[in-house]
Amino acid sequence: LLKHPPAAVARRTETAMLPQSSMRDHGPVFRTALVFIVFTCATIYNIYQNQFVTYENPGAAANPPPSYFSTVNDISHDDDYEIVTTDYGWTTDKRDQFSQRKVSEEFFNAILSHPKYNPKTSWDELGKNPDPSKRLVVFLDIDTCIECNYPNYGATLTDNLAITVKGEKWHEIISKSCSHIRRAAESPALKANKDSRLILLDCGNAPYYRLLDICDPASNSWAASSGGWGDVLNNSQVIIASYGARQQDSRDVDIGLPPPAVKQTELLPYERYWIETCKSERRHYMFSFQGRGGFRRDRLIHLDNGHDIIVRIKDPERYWNTTGDIFNYGEVLRNSLFSAAPRGDCLYSYRFTEMMSAGTIPVVYADDWLPPFASRADPNRVLNWTKCAVFIREYALRDTVKILNMTPDDVRCEMQQCSLAFWDEFGSSREGWLRGILRWVNSDPGICKN
Repeated sequence: LLKHPPAAVARRTETAMLPQSSMRDHGPVFRTALVFIVFTCATIYNIYQNQFVTYENPGAAANPPPSYFSTVNDISHDDDYEIVTTDYGWTTDKRDQFSQRKVSEEFFNAILSHPKYNPKTSWDELGKNPDPSKRLVVFLDIDTCIECNYPNYGATLTDNLAITVKGEKWHEIISKSCSHIRRAAESPALKANKDSRLILLDCGNAPYYRLLDICDPASNSWAASSGGWGDVLNNSQVIIASYGARQQDSRDVDIGLPPPAVKQTELLPYERYWIETCKSERRHYMFSFQGRGGFRRDRLIHLDNGHDIIVRIKDPERYWNTTGDIFNYGEVLRNSLFSAAPRGDCLYSYRFTEMMSAGTIPVVYADDWLPPFASRADPNRVLNWTKCAVFIREYALRDTVKILNMTPDDVRCEMQQCSLAFWDEFGSSREGWLRGILRWVNSDPGICKN
């Protein structure tokens, strides 16, 4: 185009584009416009080819370089263990008498499909004939999880149940588990090897719904009549894994879990490539939040600047009683560098995991929350959370923008990579939950020394 005037270019393309008579019927303005359109289309096509052929390179998005996972601690795994389940409920012929949440179904299926699970191992036989040489990681085959909003947020009890027991009330699901928990914790099969562990899944999201409350004889009359915990809480072989726990209420051996993602975001290969190559400028928003108000969340509205910080407080009724992504929740997340994960009526937020699916850095406002795969005594055994998320005290919410602006670009990039890596490795499925729990158990300094 620099060498030839538009008219000359038009004359050179006459036979290719239109019959000669048709071109002559139009003036020079039309011919110039036509050439401009052709040139623009060719340019866009070349840009597309240069960008997206790179993104679709099998070595780029499908197999990210090792540095992509560099923020996940390098752990020396101990392979000398066996996964077993108790035989109180779902593994027996009385399976239909034990309720099961859908999230518990997913987790239990992950256990049964793990290569370290041996279906031929009988928990009853191990109790009768304890084997000190076997290091066991034990899971219950009964439900200890009260999860009300997964996979259907705001649904009824039965909508989120995989196995329903007719006439059973929701709190009874956990209450009748207390005696089984005590039975497993006191089993000779567990006590035979001091490095064996019993894992209890606790999805309780408020006081009186958690295992610590429901099975505590001091606060629950049913637990008192049945013996409650017994000596469970003084047993360091028993680990409670929960996504709604306070650090001050947890024991040193208890760990956090990532909340299940109700509205996950599926990133395209080129969006993952942008994260891997630190192209943060591709995202329109520095910080975002969308959700219902209350629980001090309304204070976030003061951060909205109408430009690169977007805060939308939704009416609770409309937020709960809608289907689909009518607020472009996923689209805003995939275009945000940071996003708020404030506590609600519970200490945790489902958004925490959802935003990681979008490669967005969580900004957590939940004082004393126990992060996933961390304990109050050993917060960085599996993951260094300072490299994956921002934790701001609830009283300091108004300082959010100042705190985020102090984060250098290279640190932001690493945090985005860590966020997405965590989603892929631990947060995207119940297999990820199991993977994180096993990493925690098998990297216990006491076990590793032995």
